Amino acid sequence: MDFELGKAQKEIQKAAREFAKGEFDRELALELDRTHEFPRKIWQKAAELGFVGVHYPEAYSGQGLGVLENILIAEELCARDSGIGSAVVLASFAAECVLRFGSEELKRTFLPPVAEGRMLSGGAFTEPGHGSDITSLETTAVRQGDEWVINGTKTFITNGGLAAFYCTLCQTDPASQPSYRGISMILVEADRPGLRTADVGEKMGIHMMATAEVSYKDVRVPASNLIGTEGRGF
Repeated sequence: MDFELGKAQKEIQKAAREFAKGEFDRELALELDRTHEFPRKIWQKAAELGFVGVHYPEAYSGQGLGVLENILIAEELCARDSGIGSAVVLASFAAECVLRFGSEELKRTFLPPVAEGRMLSGGAFTEPGHGSDITSLETTAVRQGDEWVINGTKTFITNGGLAAFYCTLCQTDPASQPSYRGISMILVEADRPGLRTADVGEKMGIHMMATAEVSYKDVRVPASNLIGTEGRGF
């Protein structure tokens, strides 16, 4: 079995390495880390050069390449500076849910802005009372006509407060057994009334990425914001 990278993959690897070498200035990295500031200009330039969403289909502003190419880019960026590299790579973190399971409408609405560096995505999974055990959730979504009404709290959310939307895990069938069979994923735009964010405070690292608590109080979104199949969010 041949494990050698192909010519195009080596070129992508080299391009990512050269980009990081040219843009990830040491003094800038230290300053961004001190000020806890997201490297917005670097992220936007990386997106302009096609390093964000490289594995998205071209119809969604991607390069139509694979996950391996995406990994090669992540590796080169983080090898130069893990703080800036992680921030750039995880800008599209939650958009993977839309890419894999979202409707065509959701893909066309949200994937191009992510790939083009116009939107950050957030994955609202973890809860204060359950940590990373996402089989048990207290955040609920109730169907009312053509809308979902969401209530609950998420915490330690990457890009919280900066993201334009949150892929939110909600309990949509509290009576389901086991409980994870009643969990659904719903996309919630950050500007929806009732959605609030609050920084979680000092962290030991990854200072360039915001980490926040996200709360939902009677947040209403269209039923079409459901990602994938109801009850299959887990």
